[in-house]
Amino acid sequence: MVLLLTGQNFYQRRNIMDKIINWGILGCGNIANKFATDLQTVSGSVLRAVAAQDLDRAQNFAKKHTVERAYSNYTTLVNNPDLDVIYVATTHNFHYEHAALCLAANKAVLCEKPICVNAQEARKLVELSREKDIFLMEAMWTRFLPAVIRLKKDLDSGIIGTPQLVQADFGITKPQEAGSRFYENKLAAGALLDLGIYTINFANIVFGSHPERISGYAQFSDQGVDQLSTYNLLYSEGRQALLSAAVALPTPHQARIYGDKGRIVIDDFYHPQQYQIILNGKKPQQVDEIFDGFGYLYEAREVQQCLLGGKTESMICSLDETVAIMQVMDDLRKQWGLRYPNEN
Repeated sequence: MVLLLTGQNFYQRRNIMDKIINWGILGCGNIANKFATDLQTVSGSVLRAVAAQDLDRAQNFAKKHTVERAYSNYTTLVNNPDLDVIYVATTHNFHYEHAALCLAANKAVLCEKPICVNAQEARKLVELSREKDIFLMEAMWTRFLPAVIRLKKDLDSGIIGTPQLVQADFGITKPQEAGSRFYENKLAAGALLDLGIYTINFANIVFGSHPERISGYAQFSDQGVDQLSTYNLLYSEGRQALLSAAVALPTPHQARIYGDKGRIVIDDFYHPQQYQIILNGKKPQQVDEIFDGFGYLYEAREVQQCLLGGKTESMICSLDETVAIMQVMDDLRKQWGLRYPNEN
């Protein structure tokens, strides 16, 4: 009798035997370079193939990271039978198309954030993943960093009491150049999807739930995207998050969590290596949790562990959570009248 293994059953049976996860990368930009560098430090994972629309770009990327194969065609990449999982690192507007291409070829997917440009696309990807029983995860790397894992444990222990208020700001200044991924409307650019998503994720991590009421304001660039935006999220029992993001205004990349027993201050909250616990009437306590490399290896390890364990999604970054956060951003954009070209 011949047993045909499809979808996740294939990954589980094969990789439990050989303990190696073979990766491909779709899109050879800056983030992909950092991810590929970190992936080399993940024992049991090997980068086997990469693809970019320009063959020279793909070949140079492959040479830099000692990768066997480089393609100029994404379909060729996803149909490579030696690959188990593909990291999608193209621009926002292509995430749905490219992640769906991978899933259709029975390849597990780690898709760069935001997983899509809206919740409708995200739901379609999740449905396809669950229908085919194939792993899918948004690459929200912050959730897997050692300092964030420890922070969550500290919060769960009640060290500052019950968190009531989260404040987080993530503002940078980027030149308004033609074709910029920060300003080009057709690339689903702007502060919200690129940077604001970190602040919303952080608030959900702290409160462990989704907001019940959402409001926000945006300042638009000449290209028609939000260059500065603020978000007020109301959670159950009156808990609140006051958040902001910008691509045309530098702000401290800091988050602050306030509870009835004290507060926690986290610098560079989207990739922290330390934070301070300041209990009422006491001196600050510093917590250090240094990450290795660029910090992307932890999400890669999560994917590896899930595949070896036969899981089709991560408990740390669940698909339902990913869709819910996309819906929050949809609701904000609806308030502002912001819509991207060719949006599904």
